[in-house]
Amino acid sequence: MDTSYLGKRSMVVRFEASDGLGLTGVLSSNERSKTCIIFIPGMGSGAFANVGLALATAKPNAAVFLANNRGMGLVSGFPKRTGRTRRRFLAGTQLERFDDSIFDIKGAVNAASRLGYRKIILCGHSTGCQKAAYYLYKRADSRVKGVVLVAPTDDHNLFIKNLGGKASSIAKECLRMVRSGRGNAPAPGGSGLSAQRLDSILNPKRIEGRLFNYEGSLEEFGQIRIPILAIFGSEEENSTRNVAKCLDLLEKSSTSRNFSKKLIRGADHSFHGKEKALSSAINAWISRF
Repeated sequence: MDTSYLGKRSMVVRFEASDGLGLTGVLSSNERSKTCIIFIPGMGSGAFANVGLALATAKPNAAVFLANNRGMGLVSGFPKRTGRTRRRFLAGTQLERFDDSIFDIKGAVNAASRLGYRKIILCGHSTGCQKAAYYLYKRADSRVKGVVLVAPTDDHNLFIKNLGGKASSIAKECLRMVRSGRGNAPAPGGSGLSAQRLDSILNPKRIEGRLFNYEGSLEEFGQIRIPILAIFGSEEENSTRNVAKCLDLLEKSSTSRNFSKKLIRGADHSFHGKEKALSSAINAWISRF
């Protein structure tokens, strides 16, 4: 594997999610720092998404751990250890269960901690923001000192918009499929997701669809008290409402002792051409606490 573009201090890190799933990431290290940013990619993406690479190549004041998870790709196979046995486990965005994301993040935090990092920052992009927020809502992990939310888009209302007039009937059918034991079958509507995965997004009783539903209460997000930096690009193409207002809603809902927000002018969802501005904003924020 050629990691020369990440610099000489890069290495492959093989680690396990806390439920035994085998995962791989790349650590771009900074030997002078005990701070590590764990990058959590978005839906259908992987560790080498544009935002993750932007962080790793910007020579930040912290190490960057580009950590893959079970949501990588559409359908992906992973080794999973149960006791002394290993078996192939199918996941990927189509089949993953959102609630299992806490196992992947805990595994990445464990790996960074074992490597000697004492100040760990989670950095989610897109749906990776939901995963980071869910982990912090469910787990009191003192090793995680802050969280960066890059393009925390509202998947719930985005999918409803994209599904159009059939959204309600599709949501009902997904729920029926889940209840009948057919949750891993393809969902109707052509989303490319399984019924249980789409139900996780569309069903307001499930946490994934609520976490960054800007039409809702943002209750679970509001319980995260560690420092938060929320970032949107002004040209965000996946938002169903004005992103500056989304940032305001996050700030209003937050109980963090240190909430910051940043709107990067001219940036799209993946911050193409604005990578330096994104990295600079994150580095500046981390250096303040």
